[in-house]
Amino acid sequence: LIEQTFGNIIANAVAYTPSDARIVIDGMTTPTEIALRITDDGPGIAPDALAHVFEKFVRARSNSHSDGGEGTGLGLAIAKGIMEAHGGAIAAESPIAEGRGTRIICKFPITEPST
Repeated sequence: LIEQTFGNIIANAVAYTPSDARIVIDGMTTPTEIALRITDDGPGIAPDALAHVFEKFVRARSNSHSDGGEGTGLGLAIAKGIMEAHGGAIAAESPIAEGRGTRIICKFPITEPST
């Protein structure tokens, strides 16, 4: 299911950014969590839509590119449900730099292995 989460996020980055946009996947760790980030340098998400991108049937519109009307607005809602089912969290930031770009951050808690 975690693979599906990243598939949904990356598919959105590809669908909602121009073909020459850059998509970067990276990660960070702290003593208590692992954070995986998918960042693009596309047009970003409008501030009024950003707070709702993880709700069912919400689709952020972009003036410069679209998915041709094929999206259902469920991808990020499903990703959120999967992350929460695994004890994690998901968040979105936009813009990232110079008024552009979107970053989706998936955080997983680090737990002690059970014996």
